Amino acid sequence: MARLILAITTAILIVVPSACAPGPGTRLPDAASNRVCFYQDEVISFRPGESQSLYVRAVGADIFELRASAHCRDLDTADALAFTPMPGPAQRLCVGDHAQISVSASISPTAPCRVEIVRRLTAEEAAALPDRYRP
Repeated sequence: MARLILAITTAILIVVPSACAPGPGTRLPDAASNRVCFYQDEVISFRPGESQSLYVRAVGADIFELRASAHCRDLDTADALAFTPMPGPAQRLCVGDHAQISVSASISPTAPCRVEIVRRLTAEEAAALPDRYRP
């Protein structure tokens, strides 16, 4: 009886995850392939904006707006940022994703903060950013 239960459990663990995966030749929805993203290791510079927003410049001159979901301590005096995508270890961050950033300022220890990647600015929006916010 124990062998039968073990065999059924093993079969379920093998079949259920494969039922969720797309089959060969399956086309993913266009929304998934058209997501606007940047890689966390391609961030060149950043500047804090107003109301817990943050602007980051990625390789290729793209500027993304990030918004903190709660108060980020020392965001306006940050010397460095480190990104941790949520959930999991992926390095690509896309509009609509959430990430945890670690804000490092010279006056205090590193403080974690949760942000959402809100949007990629158009060239016109990036040019219209005040100098104090433009990364």
